[in-house]
Amino acid sequence: MRTLKQLKTEKELNAVLKERKHKNFSVLYYSTWCKWCDRILERAETWKEQEGDETLYLVNSWDLPESFSSFSITTSPSLVHLINKKVRVDVEYPKIYNFFTPPKKP
Repeated sequence: MRTLKQLKTEKELNAVLKERKHKNFSVLYYSTWCKWCDRILERAETWKEQEGDETLYLVNSWDLPESFSSFSITTSPSLVHLINKKVRVDVEYPKIYNFFTPPKKP
């Protein structure tokens, strides 16, 4: 089952980021006052209902503004993928939107 987990403290975020050498996951950086971020969060809620075994961590600019510097995040929403010890950052809205879009059935 897919899950969304809100990170509220720097300690929680650091604990998650230390796990990147051992597991794959994604982190969504968003702003609490951005309409585009609101749309992405709505998509994330439907995304978690889809089949899969993934965890998406949520970090907002109000609770953890300093955490945006971890991956040089300058815009929100931004989606960071940590896969096989490699980091990929998606900042383009269409890429982030497509990540949360269910695959079309033939």
